[in-house]
Amino acid sequence: MHFQFIKPSGILAKYVRHYWILEAEASEGEVCERVVPTGNIELLFHYRKPFVMKHCDNTTTVQSLSMLGGMSNAYSDVYTQGEAGLLAVKFYPHGACNFFRFPLVEVENIGINLQEVFNKEIKRIEEQVTAAKDLQNRIAIIERFLISKLCPVKESEYLLLNQSIQYINSTGGQITARELCSKLATTPRSLERKFATFMGKSPKQFIRIVRFQEVLRRLSLGDKTYLTEYAYNNGYFDQSHFIKDFKSLSGYTPKEFVALGSCHSDYFG
Repeated sequence: MHFQFIKPSGILAKYVRHYWILEAEASEGEVCERVVPTGNIELLFHYRKPFVMKHCDNTTTVQSLSMLGGMSNAYSDVYTQGEAGLLAVKFYPHGACNFFRFPLVEVENIGINLQEVFNKEIKRIEEQVTAAKDLQNRIAIIERFLISKLCPVKESEYLLLNQSIQYINSTGGQITARELCSKLATTPRSLERKFATFMGKSPKQFIRIVRFQEVLRRLSLGDKTYLTEYAYNNGYFDQSHFIKDFKSLSGYTPKEFVALGSCHSDYFG
């Protein structure tokens, strides 16, 4: 299996964190990856066989050739079906809203076929991506498409979202929604509305994901702090609350995750 990241070019770098590419040959058999909440919205473009997703409730779906994945608060397992090729666009948390003119809470916890968003236009993009001779051409096609859809939100809205995310990230998710409102001099109702519209999650839900990702980062780096200390150091009520929340988001207990050993740096976000 081949996996790589590529940075976007030009103006797109303000909104897109990176592109990631996954390719697998039919000879590799079925390849499975665990996907957990990352706090990012993604666009997926398959140019070989689409993936099969097994959700945490054990239901399965086959991904469409192109799809929009909203912010999720549940894990899933993704399986290849023989020869696979995927180019994904991972937006910054407040990046996707500059390309979609509907409240992003509408795609919370789901993935939808891009044809439902852009109608027949996306069919042409799918055909071009599939027919492209190499990765460079595929990225060029996607970047032209993204630029054609770019319609930035008001600068004041963008700055508020950016500042919110900075506060949350700087604390590793150890901040309450009420404290965040106080720092931003805004009301809970106003911030809830803006997060739902432009990010697809409530402030409380997004904070939870950032806190979870910070724990994953430390565990992935081999931090040997006792798990009980993790619970208190990362804002959980107690160890049982920590374990329950961790398993809800990842499908693993913390000890099971540690036992997995090292993982890909973006495997969990």
